[in-house]
Amino acid sequence: MRSVLPICFYPMRKIILDDDHAFSQSILLKMHGKNFTLYNSPKNALNHLLHEYQPSLTKAHLLVKDSNVADSSTQHIINIDLKKLNKMLLQSFHQDISVLFVDYHMPEMRGTDFLKEIQHLPIKKALITGENDYQIAIDAFNSGLVDAYLRKDDPDFSNEIQRIVSELEWKYFTELSSIFLNISDFDYLKNIHLINFFNHFIKENNVMAFCLSHIQVNFITQNIANKQNYFLVRSKSQLNELAKIAKEDGASSKTIKNLNQGKAIPFFLSKEYWEVPANEWEKFLYSAINIPDSNLVCAIVKDI
Repeated sequence: MRSVLPICFYPMRKIILDDDHAFSQSILLKMHGKNFTLYNSPKNALNHLLHEYQPSLTKAHLLVKDSNVADSSTQHIINIDLKKLNKMLLQSFHQDISVLFVDYHMPEMRGTDFLKEIQHLPIKKALITGENDYQIAIDAFNSGLVDAYLRKDDPDFSNEIQRIVSELEWKYFTELSSIFLNISDFDYLKNIHLINFFNHFIKENNVMAFCLSHIQVNFITQNIANKQNYFLVRSKSQLNELAKIAKEDGASSKTIKNLNQGKAIPFFLSKEYWEVPANEWEKFLYSAINIPDSNLVCAIVKDI
């Protein structure tokens, strides 16, 4: 069960390390188009991961280092580099590695020995074993050496590897977002009702990538056809406060009523609400949907 909503998610590169050429090639064919890379040599893979690999997105990259370049949408307790997150949506294939599958039986090195060498890397790791080595995989999981395991002889191997990728890639990005989880302004990232609703939206709309575009709280989502939408979230108390501001600034009674009743969310794209006269807000309102069992509402903005 997903218990945290990451501030971003992209389809990163997945690595398969297996000396069995025929088996690994068959996996690549089945995972075609899902950004898998194959290694048959543990030594070559280690050299790449320990000496060549430089991820483009880390916890440090999530933050704006120069406060002078932060704009009004990023000025907060922590200045998130929203421009970088948004720019990454434009990339079709990312070279950062999110998940690594390692075969246990390899002549150069056992899979568990390989994994110990890269234990410090934030990449999510899964061990592939045979029937006789299954207990080794369980022990590796219980010790924290791997995040998942699967058997080569599993008749449902193709579906299982896709399930593990889905689970571990999400975990990869939630851990990347962990620097925000103890800050009250980001409590929505742990709101289980929002998480469940957003996950349903992802599945229903074939969303492949998303990222935060504004701290209060706008996500940009991108589907398999590279079409982008905005997913807006507000609490009803936030909308009540906006209704007071709108009333003081001369908004229409319809605008004030929709905000007070949580029936609409104002969205001004690149502008903040105070930059737009309240008597013009009506054309920037988008119908809101109640998120079940919460005081939150959301709106989907398409084709902007």
